[in-house]
Amino acid sequence: MDSLDTLAPLTGVPLVVIVPALIEGAKRAGLPARWAGVAAVGCAVVLLALGDLALVGGVLEVERVARWFVGGVVYGLAAAGLYSQRRVARTPGQLPTSVEASRPDAS
Repeated sequence: MDSLDTLAPLTGVPLVVIVPALIEGAKRAGLPARWAGVAAVGCAVVLLALGDLALVGGVLEVERVARWFVGGVVYGLAAAGLYSQRRVARTPGQLPTSVEASRPDAS
């Protein structure tokens, strides 16, 4: 198995866990919430690149850099979705307003 094939499982799951923690810390330090998604993607790209360089090393190729950006976007958006759901999970019995408005029994 190619060492690049093992990169996704080794970095993907930790990225989806670490990126929300980093973004939450940045938000508490003053990052506006509207920039959290962009920051999540940026963090994921950087962490994915660092993980690739640490595990594989070697010469930078266009294919590897493209994997960093595509993977960073995927993992960053996954992480952004994960931490944005935190508000919904922390308020039991309440639905997000967009869902509440579409419920037939909502008045």
